[in-house]
Amino acid sequence: MFITMNAVSAYADSGVQDTKWDDYAATEFAGGTGTKDDPYRIENGEQFAKLAKDVSAGNTHKGEYFRLEKDVNLSAHRWIPIGDYGGISYKSFEGFLDGNCKTISGMVVDQSKDKQSAGLFGYISNATAGNEVGVKDLTIANAALYVDESITAQDVSAGILVAGAMVNSGYKGTGVFGNISVSGTITVKATDGHNKIGGLIGDDNRCIVRNCATDVTITGASNTGGMTGISCDTTFENCTAKGRISGLWGLGGFVGYASSSTWDDKTTESTFTNCIADVAVKASDWNVGGFVGLAEFGTFRNSASFGTVTSTVTEWESRAGGFIGCAGDTGNYANSNVTFVNCHSASLVTGNEKTTCGGFAGKLVAGTTDGCSFDNQKNTNLNGIGTNETDQQVEACTTQKNLSNICEDVYGGHHYADELTVDQEATCSEEGSESYHCIRCDAKGESVVIPKKEHSYSVKWSTGEASHWHECTECRAKTDEAEYTDTNKDHKCDVCDKALSECTDTNKDHKCDLCGKALSEHSGGKATCKDKAKCEFCGESYGELNANNHSDLKHFPAVAATKTAEGNIEYWYCSGCKKYYKDATATQEIKQADTVTAKLPGGTVKPGGTVKPGADKSPQTGDNSNLLLWIALLFISGGAAIGTTVVSRKKKYNR
Repeated sequence: MFITMNAVSAYADSGVQDTKWDDYAATEFAGGTGTKDDPYRIENGEQFAKLAKDVSAGNTHKGEYFRLEKDVNLSAHRWIPIGDYGGISYKSFEGFLDGNCKTISGMVVDQSKDKQSAGLFGYISNATAGNEVGVKDLTIANAALYVDESITAQDVSAGILVAGAMVNSGYKGTGVFGNISVSGTITVKATDGHNKIGGLIGDDNRCIVRNCATDVTITGASNTGGMTGISCDTTFENCTAKGRISGLWGLGGFVGYASSSTWDDKTTESTFTNCIADVAVKASDWNVGGFVGLAEFGTFRNSASFGTVTSTVTEWESRAGGFIGCAGDTGNYANSNVTFVNCHSASLVTGNEKTTCGGFAGKLVAGTTDGCSFDNQKNTNLNGIGTNETDQQVEACTTQKNLSNICEDVYGGHHYADELTVDQEATCSEEGSESYHCIRCDAKGESVVIPKKEHSYSVKWSTGEASHWHECTECRAKTDEAEYTDTNKDHKCDVCDKALSECTDTNKDHKCDLCGKALSEHSGGKATCKDKAKCEFCGESYGELNANNHSDLKHFPAVAATKTAEGNIEYWYCSGCKKYYKDATATQEIKQADTVTAKLPGGTVKPGGTVKPGADKSPQTGDNSNLLLWIALLFISGGAAIGTTVVSRKKKYNR
């Protein structure tokens, strides 16, 4: 909610001082008589406040001169501007201030509280022949202006130097502002956009502004520019605006709205020559440009815009352009005319309506372009002119070409560095080059040849499939190339130590064929009680016999002894080692005799004799002679018995 009737600031959180300088004004200046040769001298804030209080009281100091003798800090109290441009009155300063290259810092103006226009000066005007008005050689640092458009029915003006500056008709050139630098913030509470807000001047008419610079942040207004808000019939030369601007409509990095003193007379238009805007501009409504928001009249020559341009409007056309939002308006002024000569945009443009966004101009209703360009590398999807109602065109350039155009047209030529920059490094095979580069656009000036380098061969060997060499670290040229040698047969090159081969054993002697190194031992195969193990690699026998691994173990079952024959126990016999074993695993060795069991008692007895123990002993196991003897005896005994029977029968029958 805006407060309009009481003395409470609308900017409660701004830290605006409760006291004002009017209450601390001095009664006298530091000296001087007010003439050009003997100006009034100002040394402190109190004496500066005396000047403001004089003008508020109606003393315009017409034709008088002032000179700042010391830097002045105004942060102690709230500043009441020198004069008032339509706040609650029109009270003008009609003298001239020589800043004497001094600095005014810490100025705070609260227009919502004091109901005056906002700036160091509120109003400077009424220059006439022989009566120059204006300001020169001054720096204003870290100023803070607070503006509320609702406190007055008038259009609200604000500028860190002066809210409004106007020279009487017919006396153009007598209101002069030169060599002035300002920085700070301007905060505006606006609803309908009836503003004239500029970093340096809010509203100018028939003035001359030369060699001035601004670095400001401005928020919330319309008809706003980094240098001036609304400009009519004023000449700007060699001026630069920097900073950030955000608000409603009619926003430009340098000037918000350019028109003419009589609204339809081209001869009273403003001119802008060799001026630069490097400002981030963002509008919630139409007519926004990197240099100028809206121009119905004006000549722009050898000027450039940088920074960014953004329009967030969606309900209607945005008219957003890298250099100008909209040029000309035939709906209002049939004689509208805008001229652009050698002007260039390096701004990035963003808007919701692509058809009304252009890399150079959002909309061109009337006007001419000559030698102008924009950066199409930044604005790849935009034409130079978004909506073009004329036959005018601007050049689409790469960033490098566009910046080069700016150097030549705006700065009057390239500014080459004092030191050379290498463009191409010299190598062992090719010459290089270096040149003097422009510090602004990087354009190349005079070029110098860099001689070829000497080869720089590495001390390390480079290796290939069949050879080695030393290689240049720069161009990879070869020297000392030779085939590998291995005279000592160590599998490595005698020179570079590259590994050439691995050990092999084609004759299977367990040694390397080349170097003789032992590669392996006999392995594989199994030893038996009869044969040694056989190497699976070379096929030779090696090692010892294995007494526990029998090659031919034969099983013999048990045979019972009889009265006439020996028997044997169950046993196993290995023909390899010729040993007898009691078990199948051949772990219990026995003697051959242990395998034999004796004949049973009761064998055959000779007549008249007795049976001797063991007389019918069985043959030893493994010996068939006893068995054959036993069989032979059996046949003999049988034959004898048959013979006895036959003889007995013969005797019987022979009786």
